[in-house]
Amino acid sequence: MLEVSHVLKCKQLHAQGASIRAIARDLDISRNTVRRYVRGERQPGEYRQSGQRCQPARDKIRSEVEALLKAEQTAKTPRKQRLTAARVHRLLERQGLTVSAVTVRRLVATVKLSLRDALAQAYLPLAYDPGQDGQVDFFEGVVQDESGVQTKVFILLVRACFSGRTFVYAAPNQTREALLEGLTQAFEHFGGVFRRLWFDNLTPAVRKVLRGRDRVQQRGFEVFVAHYGFEAVFCAPGAGWEKGGVEGAVKYSRHEILSPIPIVTGRPGLQLLCDAFMERELARRPVHREQTIGELWEHEVSELMPMPRGRFDASRARETKVTKSSWVCSGTNFYSVPVAWVGHQVLLKLDAERVLIIGPQGETTRHERCHGRHQMRLQLSHYLPLLRRKSRGLDLAVPVRQWLVEQAACWSELLRRLRRHQGEVPGSKAFVDVLALCEQHDIASVEAAIAVALSHPEVSRETVRYQLRRQRAADSPPPAQVVFAGPSIEQGSAASYGSLVHGNPVAKEVLGV
Repeated sequence: MLEVSHVLKCKQLHAQGASIRAIARDLDISRNTVRRYVRGERQPGEYRQSGQRCQPARDKIRSEVEALLKAEQTAKTPRKQRLTAARVHRLLERQGLTVSAVTVRRLVATVKLSLRDALAQAYLPLAYDPGQDGQVDFFEGVVQDESGVQTKVFILLVRACFSGRTFVYAAPNQTREALLEGLTQAFEHFGGVFRRLWFDNLTPAVRKVLRGRDRVQQRGFEVFVAHYGFEAVFCAPGAGWEKGGVEGAVKYSRHEILSPIPIVTGRPGLQLLCDAFMERELARRPVHREQTIGELWEHEVSELMPMPRGRFDASRARETKVTKSSWVCSGTNFYSVPVAWVGHQVLLKLDAERVLIIGPQGETTRHERCHGRHQMRLQLSHYLPLLRRKSRGLDLAVPVRQWLVEQAACWSELLRRLRRHQGEVPGSKAFVDVLALCEQHDIASVEAAIAVALSHPEVSRETVRYQLRRQRAADSPPPAQVVFAGPSIEQGSAASYGSLVHGNPVAKEVLGV
């Protein structure tokens, strides 16, 4: 290959009328080379290899590598058991074929590229109509609390295929209740329902995979689909590229929300991060699109199917019996109920985030659902009637212990002072009566009244009640001032009085006229 300056000199001399022989002689190059550049058959700076470069090391092992990889392809080896370049290098060394690892790695990549099915690796660019399709997927990540402990979290992502808008729900797990709760919140967030939703063959939705696209759906998921009226489409097993839009959104969302590892306080803190991410996404302009996601969404939202009137109840219900400890069991977790329900059959309804317990007379009580193991959700108010009767168990009662740990120190001081002045049993009963005041007043007001009552030499429940009445009177607005000008009196004439007396029989009898 000639230097660019030599090519320029050839063309300049040829333009001045010099012959090819003279140019070749002056520049000390062959006449054929000069002729190719002058005629434009070669471009300046262009390099052409005259023949294939000899690769003796590759040629020595090529047949062995091709045989190994073809046998692997014929056997349909699972992905995690396929040969790597490092493994091929070790197999060749055992056969006495000594080559560098770099040579093997490059040859393996070349052979795999030649053996693959090009059509299976190619993707078709797709265009979706507004409001028609959405895609759903779960993904996992890790967050950190303020103490530095890392916890695995689950996030449900629903993506609108036309606009690319996403809904992100910090799910407690990947159960059926979490899936249906997340989809319900997604529909409420979007303001409508897509006509088709694409899913993996996840267990909360699919009970059995049949041939082709047919699936035996889980009963609860089937009812959910019928309630909202969309079509559930399931990808082929192991064919995540069929919903590549949400797969790419999962990777992008994981980086945006969970990288670097965020410090959050429980799932509510994680959901705040998800909400902020969804808000930022509206201003982002996707690649190859002229409008932002928010602008595209304005064209799509009007094409969604309307929401049904009622919200779907995604809870899992079962009947259970209240134990003598005044709680019901769900797995290894316990939820308290009023002590009057002990021994009765109740209806336990569990959804992704809440627990609803319906009592024998239709009364209800609610708890936040536990997602760990061996946890308790006990409301102190459920046990107050029992504590009034069995006050000697106040110190050891689990509901009281759990409650006191979360409250201010004034409660423990109040119990100590009441027992010192009134005795252990009367003081305990008086303390239970003060606890009952929290059902009528907010706990901050009761604690303020306790703080004032403790400043006196002797404290009692009547003192706390008195302080509460004083607070309520101080906080109440003063009564409106009544302005009364007095009655208006009109002076009548004597003639009018006489006609009144003589014309009224009752007046005559009273006056004796």
